[in-house]
Amino acid sequence: MKMCINNLYNLSVRNNIFALLLLCAPMAGFADNAKHQNDFFDHYYLQAGTYMHYTDSDDYTGSKIFTSIEGVKSNDWLYGLALFDNSFGQFSQYIYTGTSWNYHGKFEGFHTKLTAGFIHGYRGDYKDKIPLNNLGIGPAIIPGIGYDNGKYGADIIMLGGAGLLFTVGTHL
Repeated sequence: MKMCINNLYNLSVRNNIFALLLLCAPMAGFADNAKHQNDFFDHYYLQAGTYMHYTDSDDYTGSKIFTSIEGVKSNDWLYGLALFDNSFGQFSQYIYTGTSWNYHGKFEGFHTKLTAGFIHGYRGDYKDKIPLNNLGIGPAIIPGIGYDNGKYGADIIMLGGAGLLFTVGTHL
């Protein structure tokens, strides 16, 4: 029975990631059209990754899969949606806005990023793992650092006192 539940869970994770990729695939053409029509977003950034915890716990379950899509404006403001399984195996979402600071000159390609938004998906016994998680939605402020060569990028994102998220991404 447990094996059947784990297989269904893994299928659900794969289906969620596949659905996000299907939704994002047309964005490449949309991004090119948007540049010529209204310049709302300068580009889109698709990321995927995994995270690790500073400490280990028997409560941590499931695969640690993360994916997100960001719309990035020419002034470095960004708007995004992340889909992931939280540390406790619950499908979760993070909707956010933020900005990045690029260090042209001495540190070409490097950047820092700060996002703020709302996380949904921490339920039951794990509801209190996100501060102010009222009605199943809690606020979050998430900093990160990374490197971007204009086409591809990699980031290390700090998850409070819980761990680090490692991502790789591509501009669409």
